[in-house]
Amino acid sequence: MPASALEELEKISTLDVSGYYEQEVRTFIVDRIVRLLGYDKQTDFSVDLGRPIEFLGTKKFPDYKFHLWKENFWLIEAKRPLPENKGTFGYEALSQAIGYAVHPDINAALVVLCDGLILEIFDREVSLAGPVLHVEISKLRDEFDKIRALLEPMQVWFFQKRRIVRLIDKVFDKEFNLERVEEFRALVEHRLTGKRSAVLENFRRNVKPEYEDRKEHFRSAPIEELVDVHFFFEHSRPLTDVLIDSLVDRGMPDSFRVLYKIFPDWPRDMNDIYASHAAIFLIALNEKRASIEWLPAWLAQGQQSNASTVKVARHFLKLCLSNFEGDEARNLILLAAASVRRIFKLVFLSSEALWRMGNVKHFLARYQIEELSWKQITSSPEGHVVGMMDAHSMAATQQFVTDCRAERGEFKVEVGKLHLRELWELEKQLLKAIDNYPKLRGERNLGDARMTEAAGVNYDLMGHNTLCLLSRFPQWTEYALREHRPLIEKLASMNSWKARELLGLKLTDTFPRATDGDFADYFFYGDVATQQVLQEGYVGKT
Repeated sequence: MPASALEELEKISTLDVSGYYEQEVRTFIVDRIVRLLGYDKQTDFSVDLGRPIEFLGTKKFPDYKFHLWKENFWLIEAKRPLPENKGTFGYEALSQAIGYAVHPDINAALVVLCDGLILEIFDREVSLAGPVLHVEISKLRDEFDKIRALLEPMQVWFFQKRRIVRLIDKVFDKEFNLERVEEFRALVEHRLTGKRSAVLENFRRNVKPEYEDRKEHFRSAPIEELVDVHFFFEHSRPLTDVLIDSLVDRGMPDSFRVLYKIFPDWPRDMNDIYASHAAIFLIALNEKRASIEWLPAWLAQGQQSNASTVKVARHFLKLCLSNFEGDEARNLILLAAASVRRIFKLVFLSSEALWRMGNVKHFLARYQIEELSWKQITSSPEGHVVGMMDAHSMAATQQFVTDCRAERGEFKVEVGKLHLRELWELEKQLLKAIDNYPKLRGERNLGDARMTEAAGVNYDLMGHNTLCLLSRFPQWTEYALREHRPLIEKLASMNSWKARELLGLKLTDTFPRATDGDFADYFFYGDVATQQVLQEGYVGKT
């Protein structure tokens, strides 16, 4: 809660209410608590004060009724502090409130009593033998989260759904005709299907798309977070532009810190998406400045200080379009990152325990994440599995680089090759243990848009993604076609639709496809047997 709310709670908790009348308790205690819980007039979370309800011609006036989406959820009765209460409310006070709660115009699940000294909440659908929560107002600041857990507006979802489930139990625990169960199931499904348009409209009205918040976050996040986290993942085109532009802005007028983070002297952990983002960063930086104060030797290819930005951008673009040909260490790291990602997907899809972890994390998200948030709306078990795969893949790639790094930071290429071949052997063993991986992947569909199984086997994701991001800069697309047409033709032969598009080919046009030997040379140091085993295991025989 904001500091101002905590200060307000502190003020309430220190009031001396010994001489208060009921109206004073209502005004100086209850009204302020209600506002802090998030209720207000003319909103979805509304409050009615002293509106009459009728019993056999007699009108009664409850202190508060709380309307959420035009449905009553709970009511509160303010009471004068009396010595005889002895720290809890008696039958008379509760029975009056329960009488209001059961009225059909109210039908409140929760009944709240407050006399300025204590606040008690009763759940009339569970038990009235005692309160479900007792809070002393003197401890209101420390205990307020307990009140929120029951009374803040979003809790109506759970109380109303609880009512539905309990009513189903009451009705069908006594049912003896299975046909009626199926008829009721069909009725409920029909009603829920009909509510889709209402739910979507509520979503449009209440939930702010995450990318707006993420744009703001990308503009202000630390360089370390942008590079070490967000550079590794695909984003929507607008978000990618903000990510790149934010880093370019940090490189003005002094670009050393950003450049050293993205392109350190010695090979760092990265994946195909990271490399594509790095290429577009250099191209975008070239739009703002003609020279760079410093570059690492491996990237400068000559002059390291006051180097030409356009020259370094051209050099790195060629590396991305050629799978880092000529840079053995970084090529090896990219191949390892692709293999690690494939391995973790294999493991998560084939392990019952890990698969269930997605459900566990989903339920925790339902409990912990703010209701009116994009993360809450889009949470799913499959999404959490993808998140775990991403986290493990990044950590394992970083560990791979660490294990292959010499004392001064140099990358030990031959050691890296040994580790990489061990990864490929592990992949083959995992695939062999699964009877039909393509079918399993279909049945446990993660909705993972990334070409995990194909990347680094029969598809150059880095080259393809670089060409896609390059479309932001038409002059650079023309440059790539003019200077690197053979590389783009190779990418087209390796199933890149973007490369085919740039070459003027339609989807129906024939184009020579790379052979297994070509893919093996590109991704597996010429090991055709390994390439074929992985390709057949992931997609079946072609």
